[in-house]
Amino acid sequence: QDFMRAAVSFTQVLGESASTDVRAASRYNLALCQRQLGQPEDAKAALLAYRNDHPNDKRAADVAYQLGDLHEAAGENAEALEEFQRALASNPSPALGVELEYRAGHSLEQQGNTDGALKAYNRAVASTDRKNPFRLSALARCAVLYEAKKDYSRAYTAYRDIAQNSKDGELAAAAAGRAHQLEPRATKKR
Repeated sequence: QDFMRAAVSFTQVLGESASTDVRAASRYNLALCQRQLGQPEDAKAALLAYRNDHPNDKRAADVAYQLGDLHEAAGENAEALEEFQRALASNPSPALGVELEYRAGHSLEQQGNTDGALKAYNRAVASTDRKNPFRLSALARCAVLYEAKKDYSRAYTAYRDIAQNSKDGELAAAAAGRAHQLEPRATKKR
């Protein structure tokens, strides 16, 4: 109900002769309301119109992020990846950058590109915010992919990092347990 009223208000502002900044903010917020109302195609159209009208706007990373998220939800991994990469090129905040690298990695992994996924995940892992949930999620995906490649040393290191930095006690314990299981293979001389 609140999102519907907000969407109506933002639509009215777009129809009035408001300033460019107010119209831009209204179009962006209308797209967010449309997402909440379960109207993903309308949200995509509003975001694309926003980008077309304001190509170098301060919200460029957020617009691309929202479009990537919509594409990902629709199972459109190539399109999602393109938007996440566009958002990364738009100078996002450090926290959003970590999430975008994780999401790009996920899109690449869904397309079967595990090497590309590992590169993106590792860029997320490089974050200085050791407890960032997207950093830890990227680390978990790295660990799984390293295990699949039989790179037990890197998998072990990733699980240890999760165990040391996760705020979730169960996750930390599970990661520590998996690291313990891998330790003999990880430290085995080659």
